[in-house]
Amino acid sequence: MPCLIDTNILIDALDPQVPAPIAARIVDAIADDARYSVITRIELLGWRGHTEASRQSMESLLAALVEVPLSPAVANAAIDIRAVLPVKLPDAIIAASALVEGLPLMTRNVGDFKRIPGLTVIDPFRE
Repeated sequence: MPCLIDTNILIDALDPQVPAPIAARIVDAIADDARYSVITRIELLGWRGHTEASRQSMESLLAALVEVPLSPAVANAAIDIRAVLPVKLPDAIIAASALVEGLPLMTRNVGDFKRIPGLTVIDPFRE
């Protein structure tokens, strides 16, 4: 089943230290028409610690996925989330992207997202 992949999971996708069973879950999600929020692209590519090689690896990974833009529907859903819950703006946009797309969110930061009504959260480290 397709999902929206959070920033931390895409970082894990390129981390050789991630245990093989977890890496396999991430690879399966990526291969299954996964999507990511535009906020994730900003977070990943805006990191000042990139080397040229690490940035190219991340750009290649993102190119294999579908980006969910900051559409009016996503913006409105993020507004609705923040109006009732103390959620950081990037997390609200990521959650709203998943909700608007009708997808579960794959993340390690379950605590940041578990209170958001209607959002299904998948933690590949616990599945």
